[in-house]
Amino acid sequence: MARYEIRIAGFGGQGVITLSKMIITAASLYENLAATQTEAYSASARGGACWAEVVVELDKSIEVIDYPQALKPYDFLIVLSGESAARVTPDQFKTDENTGYLIWDPSTIKDFKTAKQIRKSLSIPVQKIAVENFGNIVFGNSILFGAFTFLSGIISEESAIETLKKFVPNSTLEKNLEAFELGKKEAQEFMKMLKEDN
Repeated sequence: MARYEIRIAGFGGQGVITLSKMIITAASLYENLAATQTEAYSASARGGACWAEVVVELDKSIEVIDYPQALKPYDFLIVLSGESAARVTPDQFKTDENTGYLIWDPSTIKDFKTAKQIRKSLSIPVQKIAVENFGNIVFGNSILFGAFTFLSGIISEESAIETLKKFVPNSTLEKNLEAFELGKKEAQEFMKMLKEDN
């Protein structure tokens, strides 16, 4: 059984839930993989803590996910707030060749000591890039989706782009595609650096 388990954590208004829905849409609708998505908010939706998890079954012969939530250690963790970062420990990550990725945002998280202990830790100042390049933090989701698509390898770029078309208004599609490419480029450079370190 090849379960791929993803957790995204941050606070309301950062697009945590939307990003998880983009991932499950790409996996289930366009890759025909069994997948589930779960989410939770604190009492205060916007600005309060929230998380979402996606479980994808990579074996296409399996049509049902037996347990809908991600189980530690994770294949992929995206962390967007200091509160969420404080709960991250190195043992929460799988150590297989194609898993164990952490993406985090240094424009919202300060002094993330644990990130230094995780080999596949990619720091992208998502909110800063989104505002400076596109004028709005909402484009951060497309940046993260681009990086996730490249690093995880569980969905094709074509599936990701079709998903973007479903999630963003036509008027902003071009900018979102640029943001997606920017995230993908960050991930490509990160992987190049990892290989050079080996």
